[in-house]
Amino acid sequence: MKKVLVLIQILALIFPVMIFFGYIIMDDGDQFTEEHYMITALSAIPFIFSLLVKFLMSGADQEK
Repeated sequence: MKKVLVLIQILALIFPVMIFFGYIIMDDGDQFTEEHYMITALSAIPFIFSLLVKFLMSGADQEK
C-alpha cells in the first residue's frame, strides 16, 4: 500500500509542473497572466489530496 501512495504522490507532484511547462509551450514564452498562475496553483490540489490520503491511511497497514 505504501508503494501505491508514493506513486500517487509522485504523479500528483509532476502534474502541476507539466501544466506550468505546457502553458509556456502553448503561449510561445509570452507573458504569464493571473489565469496561468491560478490554474497552475489549482493543479497542485491533487498533491494535497494525495498527502491527505497518505496521512489518513498511515495506520491502516499496521496490525494491532
